[in-house]
Amino acid sequence: LFGVFPALISPLISSAGTAILGTVQHVHLGLWHGFNVPLGLSAISLLGGILFFSLWSKNRKPIAATVHQLSRLGPEAGYYWFMDTLTRVSRWQTHLLQNGKTGIYLIILVLSTVGLVGYTLLSKYGIHLHLDVKDIYFYEWFIAALMVIASLYVISTRSRLGAVAAMGVVGFTVSLIFVMFSAPDLGITQILVETLTVILLVLVLFRLPGFSHFSSKLEVLRDIIVAIAFGTLMTLLTLAAIDVQFFPSISEFYIQNSYLLAHGRNIVNVIIVDFRALDTLGEIFVFAIVALGVLSMLKLRGSHHE
Repeated sequence: LFGVFPALISPLISSAGTAILGTVQHVHLGLWHGFNVPLGLSAISLLGGILFFSLWSKNRKPIAATVHQLSRLGPEAGYYWFMDTLTRVSRWQTHLLQNGKTGIYLIILVLSTVGLVGYTLLSKYGIHLHLDVKDIYFYEWFIAALMVIASLYVISTRSRLGAVAAMGVVGFTVSLIFVMFSAPDLGITQILVETLTVILLVLVLFRLPGFSHFSSKLEVLRDIIVAIAFGTLMTLLTLAAIDVQFFPSISEFYIQNSYLLAHGRNIVNVIIVDFRALDTLGEIFVFAIVALGVLSMLKLRGSHHE
C-alpha cells in the first residue's frame, strides 16, 4: 500500500527525520517526479531488455559459447580459482594443525612460546649473561655432567628399566645439589620421591608391550630441534631472572626471624614446619598417596600370583 501510495507515509518519515536530526524536515515521497535521468535510465533498461529478449532465441548458442570462453579467463574464473585455492589451503592447514596428534599440538604450543617469548626477550631486554664459574667446584661439575649423561641415556636407550634407572639418577643428583646448598631436608624429600617413583615405574613398565617405532628420522630430528630451542629459551629466562630482583630477598626475613618467631636454629626446618606448614602438609599427603599406590600395586600383584 505504501509503495503504491507513498504520500501516506511522508508525514511519518518527516517526523522521524526531525526527531533524529533535531531540525524540521519535510520529506515528499511520490511515484512520479517528472522526466529526469533515473526515468531515462529505467526506460533504456526496459527497451534493452525487450531487444535482447527478442534476439535471444537466435543468438543463444553463440552467446553461451562466448560466455563459456570468457568464464575461463575473466573475473569469474579468478573468483573460482581463489575459492578453490582457499579450500585447498584450509584443508592442508586443518590436516597439519587439527590432525588429532597430541605431539603436534604440543610442538605448536612450544614453538609459539619460543617465538613470542624469545622475540620479546631478545628485542626488549637482550641477552646479558653474567656467569661466574670461578666458584664452581669440580664435584659440582661432575654432578652436572652426570645429569646431562643420564638425560641423554634416557632419550637414547631402548630399555625401559635402563630409562627408569637413568631418570632416578637425574633425581638423585638433584637431591645432591640440595644437600650441597645446605638443604638436607629437601634432599631427603627428593630421595624419597625418586625412590617411590622408580618403584612405581618399574612395576608399571614391566606390564607394557615392547617399544614400537612411530616416528621417522625427520620427525625425531624435528623433535630434537624443538626441545633444544625450548631448553635454550628456559635457560636464558632463568639466567635473566637471576639478574632481576624487584624486592628484597625473603631469605633475610627467615634468617632474622627463624629463632625469634619459631624458636628454631635450623632455618630449613623452620621454613618447612612453621612458615610453610600448609605446603609441608601437602607434601605429606603426596607421600601418603604414593605409599598407598605402591602398597595397592604390590597387593594386586600378590593376589594375581596367588
